[in-house]
Amino acid sequence: MRWILYILIFLVLLLMAGYLFPREVSLERSIYIDRPPQTVFPYVNNFRKFNSWSPWRNIDPAMEYKYSGPEAGVGASMSWHGENSKEGGGTQTITASTPNSLVQTDLDFGDGSEATAEFKLQEQNGGTQVSWSFNTDTGGGPRERWMGLAIKKMVGESYEQGLTKLKQLMESSAKTNEVNERKNSDTTDSVSDIPSDVDDAMGGGPQGVQSEMRNQQQEEAGETEENETGDQKENEQP
Repeated sequence: MRWILYILIFLVLLLMAGYLFPREVSLERSIYIDRPPQTVFPYVNNFRKFNSWSPWRNIDPAMEYKYSGPEAGVGASMSWHGENSKEGGGTQTITASTPNSLVQTDLDFGDGSEATAEFKLQEQNGGTQVSWSFNTDTGGGPRERWMGLAIKKMVGESYEQGLTKLKQLMESSAKTNEVNERKNSDTTDSVSDIPSDVDDAMGGGPQGVQSEMRNQQQEEAGETEENETGDQKENEQP
């Protein structure tokens, strides 16, 4: 029976060790995006756009999302709920918003636990350094402090995935725009690159073609008149 006592002592020590961990969980993840802050900002200041790159958006296809308040900025709110979802439910609300530089949110997970999150955008070499931070108070108990370690790991991984998706979304859309602009430019150049001698021969465009055709018709009409005059003169000779 002594081994049972050892197990109990070990569990007590393990539980008490939780007090060695801070009750507050804080973390931050950053990424560089090769797009200016004014392009990135709408995707962290608007929950509908946030869900286009959110690391949690596709975890549960049955998850329901509801939006309230203004579409973007302070007061904008998003709630989520899943009947059988591991993600549970909760609400996130924007509490502070500074154009192209800062967005702060409050999170309520619906079970009494709360947290805050913050996006910081800093212009750097024509792009944006995006920092996403998270903070929550797990409570004073040792069990909650142990849970704080798991929360820090899971949230940190999710933030990294989300920022990577945001980077891909921003930079891929930029490349798509560049390709479209290049195609449009190539189309314009193909028209403007007509050799000058051809352009001169055409009279400089559709109007020139019309003029050329009109001149040709006039020349043909003149030749016809000359031929008719010559024929008449031949017939009048004795």
